[in-house]
Amino acid sequence: MIIYNVRRRFLAKKEDAETYRKAERLRPAFTLKIEVGSRDDLAALLNALCNPPAGAGADFPADEALIDRAQVPGPTSIPACVPDFLLTDEQRRQRNAERRTA
Repeated sequence: MIIYNVRRRFLAKKEDAETYRKAERLRPAFTLKIEVGSRDDLAALLNALCNPPAGAGADFPADEALIDRAQVPGPTSIPACVPDFLLTDEQRRQRNAERRTA
């Protein structure tokens, strides 16, 4: 499998990667071709993306505003994209109550 990377964006097609690179006004060297030939290669790629860079330490400084924006809503919050027929009766009542107050 081949994927392309331009800065921190991954794209499936070379044409899309080149279009994005040009839109960002970057040099051709910013388009990277990544070949994933096996599950081991994929695991190595994902591990490299998830692990902090060497020498960066375990802690990355972040201000309070960034941390607050990163909070994931609790299980009581139901995304609007979830259709009503997938909800339990309690969740449906909660959604209807939220719609009335909005």
